[in-house]
Amino acid sequence: MVTLHRVNSVPRWQRSFLYLSLSGLAVTGLAWMTLHYASGGFAGEDRPYARLHQLMVLHGVLGYAMAVAVGAFLGQHVATGWRSGRNLATGLSVATLFAVLMSSALVLYYSGEESVRTMASLIHQMLGLGLIMAVPLHVAGRRVRRMQATGGRKNGRHDADSANA
Repeated sequence: MVTLHRVNSVPRWQRSFLYLSLSGLAVTGLAWMTLHYASGGFAGEDRPYARLHQLMVLHGVLGYAMAVAVGAFLGQHVATGWRSGRNLATGLSVATLFAVLMSSALVLYYSGEESVRTMASLIHQMLGLGLIMAVPLHVAGRRVRRMQATGGRKNGRHDADSANA
């Protein structure tokens, strides 16, 4: 029987909170972008301002939840991951994307200069799309190592079927 020791495991509630927050952000962000560009983008005259505003408010509230979720990861997961050197490239990518997204969100929230807000919005959208791709790549690295460590068996179990394969 193969015992798998997870070097950098995260409690299920933390993972669930992070994934739910991230999923909500992805859905509201993609919905906002779809509605925004379908109605003419930054120069649209017949824009559904009320719906765009509702999506933006929900996205902002979820952003606060995400900040808490990321903060919960910093103490253990990020520090342990850095020391172990595992998934470092994807982990650094995810951490950098989170940091820049949070910074651009502050610019969007506090800047009164329209040209600055437009540029920050475009950067925020592009990096948000990047984060949607980066997190699954980071998680996939862990799963690939787990499958390698267990010889392709789930949860490190050794049963008669896998022994005969």
